[in-house]
Amino acid sequence: MVDVAIIHMDMMAKGGGEAVAMNALEALQTDHDVTLLTLTTPDFEELNDYFNTDVQDITVRKAGRIAPAIHDHYGIKYYILQNALLGRYAKRHADEFDLLISTINELGLESDSIQYIHFPFDWTVSLDNRDQIFHPGVEEESLYERFCTRISGVDRQDIQSNILLANSEWTADVVEDAYGTHPQILHPPIDTSEFDPRPWDEREDGFVTIGRIERSKRIDELIRIVDGVRARGHDIHFHIIGPTVDEEYRTEVAEMAADRDYIYLEGEIPRSDLVERICAHKYGIHGKEFEHFGMAVAELAAGGTVTFVPDSGGQHAIVDDNDSQLFGSSEDAVEKISAVASTPSKQRDCQMTTSEIERRFGRDRFRQQFRAVVDKTLDHSTSGTVPDIVDQSRQPRVRVND
Repeated sequence: MVDVAIIHMDMMAKGGGEAVAMNALEALQTDHDVTLLTLTTPDFEELNDYFNTDVQDITVRKAGRIAPAIHDHYGIKYYILQNALLGRYAKRHADEFDLLISTINELGLESDSIQYIHFPFDWTVSLDNRDQIFHPGVEEESLYERFCTRISGVDRQDIQSNILLANSEWTADVVEDAYGTHPQILHPPIDTSEFDPRPWDEREDGFVTIGRIERSKRIDELIRIVDGVRARGHDIHFHIIGPTVDEEYRTEVAEMAADRDYIYLEGEIPRSDLVERICAHKYGIHGKEFEHFGMAVAELAAGGTVTFVPDSGGQHAIVDDNDSQLFGSSEDAVEKISAVASTPSKQRDCQMTTSEIERRFGRDRFRQQFRAVVDKTLDHSTSGTVPDIVDQSRQPRVRVND
């Protein structure tokens, strides 16, 4: 066995990045000695239950004292500073491992590491409203990001010589803008094993949204969209499901929900209940703009909902660029949702099957391809490239009525 370190900031955040990290740990734990370099103490029993994984006997090492202390005190504020310090720690201890793998974006690691990028940290990325969509709560963003980039020691040539994977084509394009190199696409692992969608006519006329309760998810805006659809005469309700990472924002959402008997703020619930909610409702909705991939969107689709998403970021690929499901504003969302809710043929056209989501985004696909990348890297390939990854999402879409 070889010694492999997987680097990830906070496993207990329970987001898409943590799903990638848990599946990466499970994919490698049998054949390698795996160490997790992190800032917090993960509860693997809780995480296995949440992500339906089976991670065992993983060595956990906290990355020094400063970064864990910042995280304990500030939470997700100063996010990239914490990751910069985490990467710096990993680089200092690189000689203790045969391979370093970051599952939390690009770090200042030396050549021949594997870096899975959900969205690049590099402050030079030219994207409108970047501070609002990636680094909330920090003022003077450009200066702050420059400072963090310097601390992390991220070097453009090192990044180009590393093995880069991206969660979506959209993210890969942003990485190329930042570093002049285009990663291969390895979509995150979507767990479809528990989904058993109900027939359409047995589903409730309601929406489900899933994901962390924090401001970038724009849950308040989703509530207003539901208000607008109801004003059009559609008797629908709305379930809000996911762990809270921003208590102030949750309070704001709770106050909105208290004034509406059709809004159910459920928070974090058992996985089995989450799956049941999805499979029992007709519609899903996601509010985050510039979503890097959108694992929540893929899960909503796997459960058979017709899911509506902003027309920015990587999530549009999950719904196959179907214009009926993409909205550019709240008013646009109300129009398109009302049109679909009133037209059975549109509902059928927008639905996908669980098997299609499994083929395009399933966990077995992810683990197999991830192990192949790791094995290729450990074999010290002279080409510096990774095996070609077959992008299943580009194959023809299968609708429920096909």
